[in-house]
Amino acid sequence: MHTASYSVTNVTIVSCVEMPKYTRLGLVIGQSVKLPCNTSLTADIIWTYDTDGRYLHNVYSNGLIDSDKPRLAVKSTADSFYSLVLFGAELNDSGLYNCYDRKGVRKIGYELDIAGMRYYF
Repeated sequence: MHTASYSVTNVTIVSCVEMPKYTRLGLVIGQSVKLPCNTSLTADIIWTYDTDGRYLHNVYSNGLIDSDKPRLAVKSTADSFYSLVLFGAELNDSGLYNCYDRKGVRKIGYELDIAGMRYYF
């Protein structure tokens, strides 16, 4: 099995070449969505965003949201869920969102597909 490594804020993330499973979600422009990640590592998580399978971009690490994604927030609950929340989806929010623990182990992944406005008659 071949692997690829990514260095993300002092954490090395190792992922298999085989495509990991993602929960696929279809949204329309303007919708909001909550992407839950269950971890016992209280806030020591990293959320990444990937648009084309080659570029891994941190959107949340060390308790901070990336300034390029101001419509994102991370909400925590007492039962160790650290959900990434996207407010008011736009077309360029489509892509893969992954939650990793501080050891670089992928906990869960989501594939968001944002579509234009739909009209119902």
